[in-house]
Amino acid sequence: MSNAAGETRRMQQESRASVAVLTGGSGGIGRIIASRLLGAGYEVIVLGRRPPQPAAVGLRHIACDLTDLASVEAAVRDVSAFTSTVDVLIHCAGVISPCAVSELDAALLESQVAINLTAPILLTSRLLPVMRTGGRIVFVNSLAAVFPLPGSSVYAATKAGLRNFALALAVEMKPRRIAVSSVFPGAVNTGMLRNEMDHGGSVLNFVSAPADPQQIADLVMKAAARPGQEWFTPVCDGVFGRLCMMFPPLQRLFLPLLTYLGRRGMKRFHRTSS
Repeated sequence: MSNAAGETRRMQQESRASVAVLTGGSGGIGRIIASRLLGAGYEVIVLGRRPPQPAAVGLRHIACDLTDLASVEAAVRDVSAFTSTVDVLIHCAGVISPCAVSELDAALLESQVAINLTAPILLTSRLLPVMRTGGRIVFVNSLAAVFPLPGSSVYAATKAGLRNFALALAVEMKPRRIAVSSVFPGAVNTGMLRNEMDHGGSVLNFVSAPADPQQIADLVMKAAARPGQEWFTPVCDGVFGRLCMMFPPLQRLFLPLLTYLGRRGMKRFHRTSS
């Protein structure tokens, strides 16, 4: 039995009639996570502007614009009206708008901060009263939290902020035995990556081959089934990124080599995906 199947089986045994709330359920990774949760026996509530596809028994959509705080508050009220207990909360929604700091667009700045940082903080805060003791909260973060890419300063700032929020939350939730985990993928082969590269994304996304969305969804399921911790993938990139956080000159020192490797990786990716 594969690790992913084993994690799904474990959650299936433990989660009959349990409820999971998921943001980003219409995206490449989010759709897979929703399917995994349904397969594990969860009732799944997806918060987002668009309903997830395909529709399925046990899958419920609550309209929510994560850039609008009033919409987030209203969605929380709808969740509370549907269920008195939330067992798993997974934050998968995210957006990136590559741009040099000198050319920042105010609207795109606000959108990234709202979706990547403000909404998950507010949503978590408002759902905590209905989170069950022993529940799980998972943040789908990014390696950008520990290895910020040139041209993605706002995105990196929001992800670093989200990481610190999750770490502080984990301490606060210890008395309630609510496990808080964060997953830090590098580049993932989704529409979000393609859109990022179409708008000037960094070639450093391709230092390692972009991950398959299924792989990241499996890791999120693992994080939701186990005690809270941080999960980095690729592991080696996570180690190097955390070292760079402790010693920032390391990133500048290795940047020429990483740029060279990224350009090679991007060419290889385009060849294999064409």
